[in-house]
Amino acid sequence: MNTQQTENATAHNPIAILRFALPSLLSLLLFLVPFSIDGSSTILVAVLAGFLNEELGPILPVLILLIATSSAALAVICSWRRIHEGLLGTLFWVSWPWLCLRIVGSVVAVLVFFEIGPEVVWGMNTGQTMVRQLVPTVMTLFLAVIFLLPLMTEYGIMEFVGVLVSGLFRILFRLPGRGAIDAMASWLGAAPLGALVTTQQYERGHYNRREALSIISSFSLASVAFCLLIASILDITHIFLQFYGSVALVSIVLATIVCRLPPLSEVPTTYHCKAQTSELVPTGESAWSWALQQAVNKAARAEPWPTQLRRSAIKLLDLWFGLIPTVIAIGTVALILAEYTPLFNWISFPFRLYLELLAVPEAAAAAPSMVVGFADMILPAVLGSGIDSELTRFIIAGISVTQVIYMSEIGALILRSKIETTIWQLAGIFLLRTIIAIPLFVLLGHLLLD
Repeated sequence: MNTQQTENATAHNPIAILRFALPSLLSLLLFLVPFSIDGSSTILVAVLAGFLNEELGPILPVLILLIATSSAALAVICSWRRIHEGLLGTLFWVSWPWLCLRIVGSVVAVLVFFEIGPEVVWGMNTGQTMVRQLVPTVMTLFLAVIFLLPLMTEYGIMEFVGVLVSGLFRILFRLPGRGAIDAMASWLGAAPLGALVTTQQYERGHYNRREALSIISSFSLASVAFCLLIASILDITHIFLQFYGSVALVSIVLATIVCRLPPLSEVPTTYHCKAQTSELVPTGESAWSWALQQAVNKAARAEPWPTQLRRSAIKLLDLWFGLIPTVIAIGTVALILAEYTPLFNWISFPFRLYLELLAVPEAAAAAPSMVVGFADMILPAVLGSGIDSELTRFIIAGISVTQVIYMSEIGALILRSKIETTIWQLAGIFLLRTIIAIPLFVLLGHLLLD
């Protein structure tokens, strides 16, 4: 029996199908199905994250201080000793811009913890907001989610859904069918995962330059977990399903439009190496049977739980040591600029007029959130968390997730990859997505919240 016959037989094996179906259904139950708890609609991972935040609350400030300072110190040591292999290298070997951000983040963490130095840094609306409000939520949310994510990423749900929607990709987005897998890797796993998959596919000749940049900039959306974090900061978890459904709908519209407009439409269709042709669904196979076969085969190849737990633990450490000091640094600097300078008000003035034209409540307060997301995806939620209007907070949440290009992560991944692009192209894509997305979220907000 050849390999194809073996895979076909596996796909029709009831036990193999259950190996795919049960973890996948459990992942959907955990991440997407809303429950009513104490009168509020939420999802199960949000309940778990809230429990961890409450139980670990007393030790979180000390833990954040230790993580931020040790992250910077070990990054300096690894850079000095050129340690870039093994676990230490994985966690702490970074380029000098990211090393500088870790150092700045650690300094801010020290100033906030001991409340020393300039109050502009450790004050309630700047460093305190990042270190004592935002970062604890980030830490406990990732702790709650990271060990459950393999239920989504390792047992075939991405492959199953990806195959079923692949036929639409060329028609709607002018992209290869395999782009559906990259999109699902972002939506169901994490945005950097989808971006890394796409850059690898580009380097192997499966995408041309325009396709690769289109996929990353259109489908490297925040994961369900990160969307939940944004919803938590903006206090809209009780309408999470409406929020996430709106994000999915607007993202599809943006992907359909933006790929046909500059700057994406002007990116050359050149390949990094010899082009490789590959169709997701082979001739003679139905989409459903192929989707089931791919999903079941993926589940059959899933690694043992001890291996998955080890990978998840390393990923958690990578997120904590890499993300926490970086978010503290970028976020605090941005909040200082927003709180003590008119910089974002100046930059965002055209968006203030745009929001006022669309009759968005508290347009002046919301406008800076429309532009600050280019630095980091989480900053719009932080700046908009004090806005009273639920409609406006809903709009900010949707915009922050669908802008996609943020320099603290996705933008940096693109610029470091072999996809030749510039920061100005990325800024153009960011602004175009924002301009188109705003009226869409305004419309959906009125339809879903009124």
